[in-house]
Amino acid sequence: MSFQSFSLHQLGWRFNHAQHLTLADFEAGYPARVIAVHRSGLSVLSSRGRGSLQWPHHLVDTDVAMGDWVMVEHDACRVVRVIERQSLITCVASHRRQPIAANIDTLFIVASCIDDFHSMRLKRYLALAMEAGVEPVVVNCDLNPDAHDHVARVRNVLPGMDVVSVNATDAASLTQLAPWLGAGQAVAIVGSSGVGNSTLAHGLRGEAAIRGGHAREMFPTASGAWIIDTTDAHELRMVNAEPAEIFGEFPATLDSRASDDALMSAVFGDS
Repeated sequence: MSFQSFSLHQLGWRFNHAQHLTLADFEAGYPARVIAVHRSGLSVLSSRGRGSLQWPHHLVDTDVAMGDWVMVEHDACRVVRVIERQSLITCVASHRRQPIAANIDTLFIVASCIDDFHSMRLKRYLALAMEAGVEPVVVNCDLNPDAHDHVARVRNVLPGMDVVSVNATDAASLTQLAPWLGAGQAVAIVGSSGVGNSTLAHGLRGEAAIRGGHAREMFPTASGAWIIDTTDAHELRMVNAEPAEIFGEFPATLDSRASDDALMSAVFGDS
């Protein structure tokens, strides 16, 4: 393990995680959080620092995602078990469902309110968040002077939904996202190509992005939150939920009024 270490609290450890563990689990290993997944193993952070873990044969078929918690063998760099997740975002790749972000608190849905956004795509992302049990926040990174007017209209269509317009290259503007970036909180970023996902991720990473590093890693922000950029996950799918089923849980649904549907089409375009 390296010198860079974090307390369990800083890494986002919750009491619910410990509820799934026994005394025997703690005697066999210690908890660590997965920050990157490789073909041969995992990169993790723990109170002991950063480390690389090998997959034991009995867990070789286990799907693991960034954000997962694992128990690590005390005297060897091996995974003992994967701890039950509190939330999970998945994607479909090669006709197979794969986990891409686990144990997150918030899903930042990066959206262009002007150029490349469709009502059904928005519904899919919102349903994804609801099905995973995480809070969705729509983040608009448009620098177009008319962007604020479009965002205001979106807020009218989505009452109660957080819609935030930021300049992803301006640290002061990014402070608007502070309510979801508290110490230990985990955020995943999703959105279609070209709407500002990577720019937002780099902006939140700050100085760490300037120094370089691995793009496909869960990384900390200056506020102590953790960011997972899912840029490579282009085919997000829900496992057990459809948008029509999920939107029944909203106080005002997207499909309940014809005028709302027309407004969604005017703002986002047809699906």
